[in-house]
Amino acid sequence: MKFTIDKNILLESLTNVLRAIGTRTTIPILNGIKFDLTNEGLSLFASDSELSIRIKIKEKDIKKIEKTGSMIIGSKYILDIIRKMPSDIIYFEAEDETKIKIYTDNNEYNLNCYDLADYPNISLDESKEPIVLKDELLKTMINETSYAVSTQEARLLFTGVNVKIAGNSLECIATDSYRLAKKSLTLDTMINNTINIIIPGKSINELEKMLTTDGEDVIMHIFNNKILFQYKNIEFQSNLLSGQYPDTNHFIPSDFAYIINLDLRMFNDAVDRASLLAQSKDKNIVRIEVNDKLMVISSSASEIGKTEEKMAIECNNKEKLEIAFSSRYMLEALKVIKDNNILLLMNGDDKPILIKSVDDESLIELILPVKTY
Repeated sequence: MKFTIDKNILLESLTNVLRAIGTRTTIPILNGIKFDLTNEGLSLFASDSELSIRIKIKEKDIKKIEKTGSMIIGSKYILDIIRKMPSDIIYFEAEDETKIKIYTDNNEYNLNCYDLADYPNISLDESKEPIVLKDELLKTMINETSYAVSTQEARLLFTGVNVKIAGNSLECIATDSYRLAKKSLTLDTMINNTINIIIPGKSINELEKMLTTDGEDVIMHIFNNKILFQYKNIEFQSNLLSGQYPDTNHFIPSDFAYIINLDLRMFNDAVDRASLLAQSKDKNIVRIEVNDKLMVISSSASEIGKTEEKMAIECNNKEKLEIAFSSRYMLEALKVIKDNNILLLMNGDDKPILIKSVDDESLIELILPVKTY
């Protein structure tokens, strides 16, 4: 294998493919990146056996291809080596099957490589009926839901995002049992098969980092145990979580005693300020008191003090309501809403708080209140 390539082109591809390198892999060779050079271009492949990414660099984007071949180059140093190369043009030359020289006109690195024969055969399969979404839409869906996945592996199913498709209806749901985010949309085409899968939160967040908002198609190939996303020159395959995601619809109320119209920025900033004096940094408890057209937002810490501020609101109920919640959960929910006006929907101090945009019905966010007595 021998080729010459532009530094920035290789850097971008390496950065993306390295997202598949796991930190706890028990198979040493999976710490390597497979470089596969043909006359059509260079393919970079990495996998931790659960997440696999392949990036294709076309022949026209490579300065010179002198000799084709394949190598497994260790991932630990390769990104820093390429990033710190003093030239924009970099040369790769295999010295034998397990050694490669990476050099410019003024410096060189000689790296030991893994044995190509030991690399596992991981296939990236395509389905007969793929689903196509625009990159901007998929990126938005992930942003608006994945923040609510659980980080506790003891509840494995909640560490993923539940994607359900029936006909032309698509739902994306995430919850850690204390909060929930649900995004719904209508597809351009009807899907013949009903789909109900759970994509690991780690995988889908890595995918989101690779998506732009260029209006490009993302092609999804869905199987019983894995999903493949094809996007630009990227193939991104993730295993799915095994099991039945809980039915979350019964958690979401349909009728509300309190419907409060708020300015998102004002409410966000008030909660953020109140959280500075919250009693517990783990929960960041903030209280709101609703009394007709007035909302009082407060927090306190016995060793620090207390804070309180008032906001004018529109509310359909004149009866007083006091409720406490995690300010961190509230701020993370508010962060993904793009509109200026929101609705807080409540039924009492021990019932879920729903957050919705006034103008966008496709996103529903839910936070459980916190008992403070």
